[in-house]
Amino acid sequence: MIVIFARVPEPGLTKTRLIPALGPVAAAHLAAAMTGDVIDLARGTGLPFRVALAGRPDHPWVRTLDCDWEPQAEGDLGRKLAHALRDGGVAIGTDAPTLPAALLHEAHASTADVVIAPAFDGGYVLVGVSDPADVFDLVPWSSPDTFARQHQRALDLGRSVRVLPFWYDVDEPGDVDFLSRHIGTLPGKVAPRTRAWLAGR
Repeated sequence: MIVIFARVPEPGLTKTRLIPALGPVAAAHLAAAMTGDVIDLARGTGLPFRVALAGRPDHPWVRTLDCDWEPQAEGDLGRKLAHALRDGGVAIGTDAPTLPAALLHEAHASTADVVIAPAFDGGYVLVGVSDPADVFDLVPWSSPDTFARQHQRALDLGRSVRVLPFWYDVDEPGDVDFLSRHIGTLPGKVAPRTRAWLAGR
């Protein structure tokens, strides 16, 4: 199972670190575009998936989701991940619309207890577990050493770990500039909504 962590794209509440550069409305529009592309990415793998959603469930945007979804659990990201992956699976966010489908297939097929794809900013863009018990405890979130601490946490618990290739996500204004340059090198079918947003900014 692939679980996509998403947030309802409301201006002022979504991609807040991008608001100083883009403004609240544009940041929300970019978030909506990336979310749509990541959902299509998961759907295109043919693997089962659902969305773990934060934000107002009665927002009109939620009615446009053509897939199963459930609310995210309360608490920090570790608690949210543990709940969403309670039966095992692979979690991704909506901040990496160009994530290669091959990484999802590789993570899904892995026999390791924990599989992680690190991000260039020190976090990670994908994590998979066979059993989430205790795996996400004591991990600092949104930190330059999130990946390193998550990796060590899994090892400390005696779990086998597989590390996939690095990828990048879009959190800061500089990430948008990198995305804009990188997406132009990829086939046109990759992240079409994000591509259209970038072209029109």
